Amino acid sequence: MERVQYISAKPQPEFESEIMLRGGDFGQRDFRGMVNVPFSDTVWGRVAVGKETYDGHYFNRALNRDYGAWDVQSFVGSLRIAPNDHWMIDLAIRTNTDDSDQTGGQCRPYPNASAYNAMVAGGFDVSAFQPYPDGVRSWGRYSGGIGNMERIYPGATLDFWNNCAQDARTGEFVTSSSYDQGVDRDIQFYTATAQWDSGGAIGSLSNLNVALNAGHMYQERFSFKDADYTPVRADAFGGADWGGGQLFTSDTLELLFSADVSDRLSFVAGTHWYNNRDENGGLECLRALKANWELLRNDFTLDADGDPVGGDVSIPCFPSGSTFDRISDQTTGSPYDVGAKSGFTENESLGVFGQVSFALNDAWTLDVGARYTSEDRKFDFIEHTTVPGTCVTNPIYFLNNPNLPNAPTEADLIARGLPTSNPGASGPTEACVPESVLSFDSVFLGGFANDLEDTFTASTGLVSLTRTLTPGDTLDSGMIYGTISQGFLSGAFNDEININFVPELEPLVTIQPEYVTNYEVGFKGTLADGRVRLAAALFYMDYTDKQERVDIDNGDGIYGPDPTIGVTTNASTVDISGIEFELRTQPWDGGFLSVDVGYLDNEYGQFSSFDPDAPGGTIDRSNVSIRDFSPKWTITTSIDHAFQLGNGAALTPQLSVYWQDDYDFTAGLVDSPPSKCNQEGYALVRARANYQPPGGAWQASLFGSNITDQRYFSFCNNGRAGVYDYTYGSPDRWGLEFRMNFGD
Repeated sequence: MERVQYISAKPQPEFESEIMLRGGDFGQRDFRGMVNVPFSDTVWGRVAVGKETYDGHYFNRALNRDYGAWDVQSFVGSLRIAPNDHWMIDLAIRTNTDDSDQTGGQCRPYPNASAYNAMVAGGFDVSAFQPYPDGVRSWGRYSGGIGNMERIYPGATLDFWNNCAQDARTGEFVTSSSYDQGVDRDIQFYTATAQWDSGGAIGSLSNLNVALNAGHMYQERFSFKDADYTPVRADAFGGADWGGGQLFTSDTLELLFSADVSDRLSFVAGTHWYNNRDENGGLECLRALKANWELLRNDFTLDADGDPVGGDVSIPCFPSGSTFDRISDQTTGSPYDVGAKSGFTENESLGVFGQVSFALNDAWTLDVGARYTSEDRKFDFIEHTTVPGTCVTNPIYFLNNPNLPNAPTEADLIARGLPTSNPGASGPTEACVPESVLSFDSVFLGGFANDLEDTFTASTGLVSLTRTLTPGDTLDSGMIYGTISQGFLSGAFNDEININFVPELEPLVTIQPEYVTNYEVGFKGTLADGRVRLAAALFYMDYTDKQERVDIDNGDGIYGPDPTIGVTTNASTVDISGIEFELRTQPWDGGFLSVDVGYLDNEYGQFSSFDPDAPGGTIDRSNVSIRDFSPKWTITTSIDHAFQLGNGAALTPQLSVYWQDDYDFTAGLVDSPPSKCNQEGYALVRARANYQPPGGAWQASLFGSNITDQRYFSFCNNGRAGVYDYTYGSPDRWGLEFRMNFGD
């Protein structure tokens, strides 16, 4: 299998600069600039900046504006110091800021018979809809089985369905998400490399290279997503600006030795250390819980049925992590208040590795490698409900909203004893700011508190045998190879499992490591005097204890407020096989053709996982296809030709096509009927035409993506309350690009 590695350009000893301007449909406006400056014969610098903006190809009916915009800015500054022929030192800083909308999407009413009949029994006119045999059930149990949506106000489910349907009728890229929130991200990345090369023999070695690489990354991220895509405010989550967001930090350190022992023997050896911490919010509530753990954990009595009932201890704290704003605008009582989550995960990894390459003769080369990895992982999280009523915004939000005809009127609110104004409430498009009090009920009954740590280790190896082919009349150069390699993915934790609420889930908290043995044979070669480059590979991957996500259906609310509980568990065996074929050819002077073909087949072998209908039991998931969002067949082709014009300029049109066969986002069983989220095979066509004047100092281009305006799912899954959610890939987009180079 081919791997792709991206390596940033390093400062060079010659002056060079470049600018790029790009404009396109939907308000696309991009700029990139680079300048490379040699400060002396031994010190060189390089600076690059970029800015990309886009207005979005969705229209939001609720906010009455374009939607799905992004605004990304980047900066890279690097310095290379080469004091002599032996030393090379590279220093770099990279920054990236992102202020963007959330991704647009739609929902489509698709209820099952139970959800549909419950609405009919509730007296609602749902004649515009119909039940489906494979439809989506209601979310939770409330009001005769209609579900939790009715806790917002009677008729909220119908308003929800109507908004979903209205978006789809208005256009394929129309949404009505009510929250004016998105992503605000700031990333800083620092790297340093010091490399020493002997430049010749040293001791018994023909050559020795030693490199020390170090890096530090810091990221702050705030995000909030309206996950129901409508103005009903049934489901939103994330870390708003007031909540502290998420903080990511990581540090890496690597020491690498590479050497040539002789003309036939060389080796690479080293050690790699990595540490990262993912901190959700300011941890204020987590620290308060830890300081008062015994007091809160034991503050309960048992009712007549033997179930725990919380006592009187309450500890205020600011909910500074992620929030789960679900049905906060309820005008009826609900056990599901706005939730908040904070905590951290921390991983530390140490690896020691080595690989020896030995030329058995002029044709055969043997590579043997080994690696030992040890990873320490831990997490500490708390999720808790917030104070009921502190996120109720209905007096200012639901009144007189034309998109919510069933919402309560002012008279309805007065009749229910609810206020008709709430000056302290959040605005209609803003995330609410709840109050938080830690208690036995809010933490151990309405939420969870989990912490665990473990160490996972593994030793893996590699053996590869390569034969260099002898050039002939057709073959310029080539090789065939066979490789057997082992891989290891460390264990982890399902940090959101509520073992206090459902103790039977405790075995699922720890995810064991997965192991894979990869068998691969392939060919790479250049033919026809360099006009044809060919690569082909056949591989088989044998997984043991592969980590797979399993969605536990929780439509009835047995395990809490979420419609599904997503957990990662270990499949006993998974078999993945595939073919990769790459062709690069110049069939005529000035012409270029490329063809990439991929085939991938995957299937669970033996797999027994948690049975949601019988907690503590198992369910056989053997012979179920893996939900990896990968079609079996993919084909990518590209063709271009450089026309040499009379004035010495070049005009190069290019056409490329990507095709994949069908893929089902929700069907699990092999050979099961297509689901509502079945994506049939489709093709995406891209076009580009480049004009380069004599001398090539600048280039102007016309480009287009998805020029046939193909509709295809980029995401599709079950949603809340009898609907499914989906997002289409971008429509056809056209634009112009200009590049200019200065210097050498």
